[in-house]
Amino acid sequence: MPETLLTTNNPRILFAHHQDEKSPTLVVIAGIHGNEPASVLAMEDLFGEQNTGKFSFQGNVIVLKGNDQALKRKQRYIEKDLNRIWTRENLNLVRMKEPGEAGFSYPELEELASLDHLITSIIAKYNAGKMLFADLHTTSSESCAFLPFNDTLVNRSAAKQFPVPLILGIEEYLEGPLMSHINDLGYPALGFEAGKHEDPDSIRRHQAFVKLCMNYLGIIQLTQNEKELEEGWLKSNLDIPEGFYEILCRYPISPEQDFRMNPGFFNFNPIRKGHELARNNGEPVISPYQGMVFLPLYQQMGQEGFFIVRPVSTFWLWLSKIIRKTFLPEMLPLLPGIARKKNHQNRYTANPKIARWLNKEIFHLLGFRIVMKDPDSFWELVKRE
Repeated sequence: MPETLLTTNNPRILFAHHQDEKSPTLVVIAGIHGNEPASVLAMEDLFGEQNTGKFSFQGNVIVLKGNDQALKRKQRYIEKDLNRIWTRENLNLVRMKEPGEAGFSYPELEELASLDHLITSIIAKYNAGKMLFADLHTTSSESCAFLPFNDTLVNRSAAKQFPVPLILGIEEYLEGPLMSHINDLGYPALGFEAGKHEDPDSIRRHQAFVKLCMNYLGIIQLTQNEKELEEGWLKSNLDIPEGFYEILCRYPISPEQDFRMNPGFFNFNPIRKGHELARNNGEPVISPYQGMVFLPLYQQMGQEGFFIVRPVSTFWLWLSKIIRKTFLPEMLPLLPGIARKKNHQNRYTANPKIARWLNKEIFHLLGFRIVMKDPDSFWELVKRE
């Protein structure tokens, strides 16, 4: 491994502190969307020369810059969303090239290749110790801080350390996010949404979250007063309860559509079934559920108009944790209509016509998420521990 690969001599790395290979490691990705610079500004300030002397590190911290080309242009992405292309096909494609080699078909593949090389190198060097990955974001609407993450037990354990709404199972609705790739590699990964793009407090919330991550891993030791101060920055002033939420639905959009979210919605805005949320090509978009609006789109680029979420009961969380530790999930491939995907350890296909008695909630209890669903032919399932 080149000596400069994991140091700040590499322009992709905003900050790096190396302790030893068995110490805990925090990996932060900032600015994977180019119109979300608050995370980059927050990390440059938090780990600037004026501040790093305040930390007594007992572990490894590496901060990676996300979509560098889109950040320079101040737009979400150039051709494709960098947080939607972490698929096996794309990773195999970029790994066929040498790091820094030219000839990628679009800019985000070049960004993917660079980040993948760094992440692979970090894991190879520090996998003997506890690791956590954190992907920092902001939103286009008014919002409190919240954590979206894949529904694994280790992710739940890490996420509940933070006094914010916790959003389960977003991977079921997004293809190719970075955090799903990290989970597939076997490591915990949390997304963090700090608030609205333009809100100056979003910068401070990013810093509070990263400090609390370092404290959780034992990389730094915050006093009780310091911990409460950072947690205070994360707590909602919009009277939005902490705890776990699940996504009920996603409203997908495409570039050729004229989607316009109705004004005034914010994250976790309560809505009733039948509520008009937006207009798409001039036609009203009506909520099919009672719940809360999540990630309403108020920017030009994006593939989701909005999501709808609702709180998850503590009993459901407890039951799913118990069931996942039994033999029941291992029995799933033995059932009619269920088959393991070739060359995949944790992916399965389900024929909904044969396995029609297995609904979405049962799959969730067993630790499976439906990542691609075609109601007429098959569901693709991912096993989450």
